[in-house]
Amino acid sequence: MSVTNKALLNITKAKSDVENTSTISPAIVPNMESRFKAPFFFAIGLLSSISVLGWATLNNEPTPVTTPIANDAAVVELASNSPTKNSTPESVSSIYLSESRDKTEKQAAKITTPVPTAIIKTASTAEKPTVKNENTVPVISTKQNVKSESDAFYVEEVELLPSELAEKSRSAARKALDESDFKQAILEYYTVLKYQPRDDDSRKKLAALLYGKHQVKEAAVVLQQGIKLDNDSVTLRLALASLLQREEQPEAALSVVEYIPLEASIDYLATRGGLAQQLKFIDLAKESYQMLVNKDPDNGRWWLGLAIVYEREAEIDKAYDTYQSALIKPGLSRSSQVFVRDRIKLLETMKEVNNAS
Repeated sequence: MSVTNKALLNITKAKSDVENTSTISPAIVPNMESRFKAPFFFAIGLLSSISVLGWATLNNEPTPVTTPIANDAAVVELASNSPTKNSTPESVSSIYLSESRDKTEKQAAKITTPVPTAIIKTASTAEKPTVKNENTVPVISTKQNVKSESDAFYVEEVELLPSELAEKSRSAARKALDESDFKQAILEYYTVLKYQPRDDDSRKKLAALLYGKHQVKEAAVVLQQGIKLDNDSVTLRLALASLLQREEQPEAALSVVEYIPLEASIDYLATRGGLAQQLKFIDLAKESYQMLVNKDPDNGRWWLGLAIVYEREAEIDKAYDTYQSALIKPGLSRSSQVFVRDRIKLLETMKEVNNAS
């Protein structure tokens, strides 16, 4: 057989092989497209209706972008460009494409199902898709809570009036005294004077507590500071004079009560007269007892003090008459009454001598 004949024979066999392969390769595939065509279009219509309804409800809510379709399209495109494609794979690929699109649309429908959320409209010309972050709501509520807490704290931080603070410390001092906690009581009374320096009663109690702890100098300073604030304070002057008398300082005590306040009490004048008589300051004693007799004429003690002053001034007649007044007034002790009777007898004798001469 010649070479030409062999070549023709080989070409004939090759063609027959190609025809055989082409006749064997096609497979009978049921037409799936017709089965899924009606549901596919129904799903598309339903999704379109839901999308239009959702767009009308949410107005400016952006439509979510689904990227899986692009991936499937890329896969299909690669499959269609394959060098080994034929008519049958194209139909199969279209079936799977429709199925994938159906699934993708269903997933998109699930994703884009409208959720009732608060819509915040901003005055912006361009509508930009916003990423919803569920953490934004707690942040806002936290700020509101912090604001409300700060407001509540600000209300509680209202400053009390000095009188209210003083009353609070005054109550604490009384409680400390009831519990015999004198150290705490002293601290509380110092606080009272810080807010109400003209509280004479608290100042007097503080001085008494300090004196009880043998802090004589501190007690005197507390009283002197109060007198500087109120020069007419009868209470503080009497307290300081009493403290100095206890410390055996009558001259200092008399200097405290030498000044007569406008509303000088009977006790104040009696202390002043007694100290002046003790130290033989006749003028001060006379002034004090004359004021006492005018304020309280029914007390024999004041008449007795005035009679002694007259006797020291050698005014026998005035002294005799004043002793007589003291004897008939209440308020004298038995020893004082005996003393008055003796002075009356002595003055009677002196008067007789003066008359005889």
